[in-house]
Amino acid sequence: MKAGRHRRLLAPAALVALGLALSSCSGTATSADGVIITANTGASGAFVRNFNPFLPNQAQAGYGGTIYESLLFFDMAERRPPVPQLATAATFSPDGRTLTVTTRDGVKWQDGQAFTAQDVAFTFDSMIKHPELNTNGLTLAAATAPDDHTAKITFAQPAFNQLWGAAGRTLIVPKHIWEKIADPATELNPNPVGTGPFTLDAFSPQTFLLKKNPNYWEQGKPAIDGVRFISFSDNTSANQSLLAGKIDWGNTFVPDPQKNWVAKDPKTHLVPSAGIYQTSLVPNLTSWPTNDLAVRQAMNLALDRKRIVDTVYFGIAKVPSPELLQTPRDDGFRSTGPVTRDPAAARAALEKAGYTRGADGVYVDKGGRRLEVSIKVVTGYTDYIQALQLMQQQFAEAGIALTVQQVSSAQFNSDRSTGTFQLLIDGLGGKPDPYQLYNQVLATATTAPIGQKAASNWSRFSDPQVDAALAAMAGTDDQAVLKQRAQEIGRVLLDKLPYVPIFQNSPNATFLATKVTGWPTDDNLFALSRADVFPDTGFVAKNLKPVE
Repeated sequence: MKAGRHRRLLAPAALVALGLALSSCSGTATSADGVIITANTGASGAFVRNFNPFLPNQAQAGYGGTIYESLLFFDMAERRPPVPQLATAATFSPDGRTLTVTTRDGVKWQDGQAFTAQDVAFTFDSMIKHPELNTNGLTLAAATAPDDHTAKITFAQPAFNQLWGAAGRTLIVPKHIWEKIADPATELNPNPVGTGPFTLDAFSPQTFLLKKNPNYWEQGKPAIDGVRFISFSDNTSANQSLLAGKIDWGNTFVPDPQKNWVAKDPKTHLVPSAGIYQTSLVPNLTSWPTNDLAVRQAMNLALDRKRIVDTVYFGIAKVPSPELLQTPRDDGFRSTGPVTRDPAAARAALEKAGYTRGADGVYVDKGGRRLEVSIKVVTGYTDYIQALQLMQQQFAEAGIALTVQQVSSAQFNSDRSTGTFQLLIDGLGGKPDPYQLYNQVLATATTAPIGQKAASNWSRFSDPQVDAALAAMAGTDDQAVLKQRAQEIGRVLLDKLPYVPIFQNSPNATFLATKVTGWPTDDNLFALSRADVFPDTGFVAKNLKPVE
């Protein structure tokens, strides 16, 4: 599974050198360097030395929470109070327009300079001056630091429900470095300096190493000495190394994981079960054929979601909520049940819109254009590719020809952000509540014109009614109002289909507990389990302990 930028995998040319490197370090490396765990985020294509903390969807996975940190840590797997990080407190004013942040004493940047509230104010002020950095769609108005221990972030409207985006998903940067950078939106930041538990030690297109920060602010952490990130050409190659004990933290799809992973040794081969992402079709709403509602309706009705879940994921994934909501956590916000597959109704929707079926079974529009839709997927995502093979058959029954285009993860991320696609298969979600999800994928503030980089609303959806509902949700903590507005947005989703949910994922994460313990398992879901989710990657890594 993937969620946004999840599951990167590497090209075959890198495997020879990578295989040699792996053969010398079976899984967790214990040597003069100490305990170094090996992690696979699922990368495709060579790693890119991009550690820009303002643009997490474009930067290299693995740096969030490890090198750079947020003010608070939110557990999206379970609803728990946020854990203080760079902030010891973050409190809204009664009107919800001002967030007062108390910064932690004794924190230093990895270059030795002191961390202060000035860094916090600078980070948010940068997002005001450069709106393209505001990837969480925050309604920021001003950011100041009246003293070195206090930052005040002012919003243009009540913003109670923007706490997660502001305090949990904004990585704080050092003012003394970034104030010298003219264009932070294009900065690759190859030598990152953060406050986190790990620092960048070595980098190559095939692997990079994060080493323990000896001056980290949280006493006794991290207990391990580093994290080595590696990549593979596809799931098969990654799983071969995983099953050989060469990967401690896996992030790829393992067919029938209970049989093929857990059964090897249930005490040390761990698989968390909580999945919070909605794998969906992402249509480009600016160009034909995916800007045609009838086409999206036909695709939605053609999908046999249960067959995909049972065939590809052995029943571990779930049939999704049509409103994109996480089930069962957010079932109280839903207003309808699952979509029933109906190929006849799919064909009827197309014919009502003026399409006629050709001799080859594929519909054409009034201008004679054949209804052939190209979908982009990351090379090596074997589970997605298998799902798309089933979908090709299902779409064909509805008179739609689906062609699959495999691209590298770097190309996928670039095309996704600039709108260079007809259709994508991608993971959405990973948010603590319905507001955060809807704001990510539906807000006008999180999209951009074709050719410009959208923050997270890849389909280019924009609707005044949805924006108004999101503003109302952001400004209240009244659960009745939140439910009412979420259901209002859900109805728009059902009517306009800016995204077409396919299934709710399993985490596709595996842990090897032979040398380290403390993984987030079903008994203690203190963080998301994937190695490519920020800032969870760092929060998990710093809480791991070597086996005694």
